[in-house]
Amino acid sequence: MRSTAQSTSQASPQHVSHHHRLSASGGSPRSPTDRFINLAIWLDLCEPAQQFGTIVPKRAATCTVLLNAILALSSKHLAHIGNFDRYASDRYHQECLNVLIPMLSHEDTAADENLFAATIILRVWEEMEFKHSGFDSQGYLLGIHAFVHGHGHKIVPNTLSAAAFWVGLRQEIYTATINQQPVKAPLVLSLADSARGLSPAEDHDWANRAVIHCVDVLNFCFGETVSTLSPRFSWDELSSWNKQWSARLPDSFTPTYFKERGPGDAFPEIWHHSSWHVTGLQHHILAELFLVSFDPKIPRIGRQRLEAAKNVNDRVCALVREVCGIGLGNQWTPPGMFTACMAITAFGDRFHERRDQEALLDMLRRTEKDHARPTEAVQQQLMRSWGWDTSQMT
Repeated sequence: MRSTAQSTSQASPQHVSHHHRLSASGGSPRSPTDRFINLAIWLDLCEPAQQFGTIVPKRAATCTVLLNAILALSSKHLAHIGNFDRYASDRYHQECLNVLIPMLSHEDTAADENLFAATIILRVWEEMEFKHSGFDSQGYLLGIHAFVHGHGHKIVPNTLSAAAFWVGLRQEIYTATINQQPVKAPLVLSLADSARGLSPAEDHDWANRAVIHCVDVLNFCFGETVSTLSPRFSWDELSSWNKQWSARLPDSFTPTYFKERGPGDAFPEIWHHSSWHVTGLQHHILAELFLVSFDPKIPRIGRQRLEAAKNVNDRVCALVREVCGIGLGNQWTPPGMFTACMAITAFGDRFHERRDQEALLDMLRRTEKDHARPTEAVQQQLMRSWGWDTSQMT
């Protein structure tokens, strides 16, 4: 069966000559395209075929939408971490839109998985753009929603479309966590339903199960306004599934190295050898963080309230330390740091020791410096919540 999105015919406007590719936006794309190979690991976290790192660059050779999406993202990242033309990214972005928008308006090209992959890449660009604009328009998230809503029923496993769906879902989790809202993205039911199982499976499937579980938990915590195609689960059901995932997890998820945090340490040291282990464990912990915080059984009044609140706070802090330890111990896969920053954003205000607070801020700053992920606003919010004098902070 063909996937939704095999490339359209050679007459499609997305196909361009070799001469045009090398002169896109008036500059040589060699450095940015090389950079994208490194950035692709941000996307291929649970993808054994490494679709974004292998298939996408090959298709970009004949697909101007993918090419300019790659160049826009890579140039944005290069400009942030080094001495690179700060305006190049905007030029490549506009070149991409000049072709992408007309193609999305035609039924015969709108289902092209290359456009879906390009939209995923541009969403990463959009997340980085927040640092400069101060506003997340979420325009490409809406584009991802539109593709899945219109063509998700055609997506099959082991295709670029399926890989793009999982990336888009993780991007949606990031937005939902940061903004304390439900996951608004429609789901590819064939992929999501199978990911709610707990039978023996490959390690990357276990990671995707944790991702779907995180979606279900966020939807439980943050409201009723979710897609009618997304099932609603009770807290007890979600808590039970969370525990079963841990109990049935393959031994391969055991860390290759683990060191408890010492008296002077904020976090434990935890190493893993695969990005899907990092992704699965962190999303499972993130889900548990929200389950612990939204436990309906927590006493709200009476003499047990203070003790229960302390127990919840202790558990939340322990889980945040763990997710941060995984991020720091596996910096070869940068999204581990991104997920740690999500946990810090949501729960960092619960830390009361100055040493812990400084360690959390250091993670946020390091993630922004090394990976162009915007964290400055979160830093300011946390410092205010901790009672720091932000007027003296740089």
